[in-house]
Amino acid sequence: MRTAVRLAAIVLLLALVVPALAAACPLCKEAASDADKPGAASVWRGMYWSILFMIGAPFAMVGTMILLIRRTRRRQPALLPRAAPPPPVPDSHGERL
Repeated sequence: MRTAVRLAAIVLLLALVVPALAAACPLCKEAASDADKPGAASVWRGMYWSILFMIGAPFAMVGTMILLIRRTRRRQPALLPRAAPPPPVPDSHGERL
């Protein structure tokens, strides 16, 4: 129980601290102020690629999960033992078919 509480506290702390440390998206305000300087095109190119990566990451994660689920489901029948056939059902006269 104590381990679960500690783990939850660490996860909560990381959830609060990491986003502030990992702010990697460029700010439009800073990019606009650098627009009149040489090399400003590289700032906009960097923003373009960062947006593409931010959009592509969820699709890549969902695609990976779908691939893993399909692969696991395809392998699963080979891992499970065969089920016994269902018992025979009596007909209207009480005889087994």
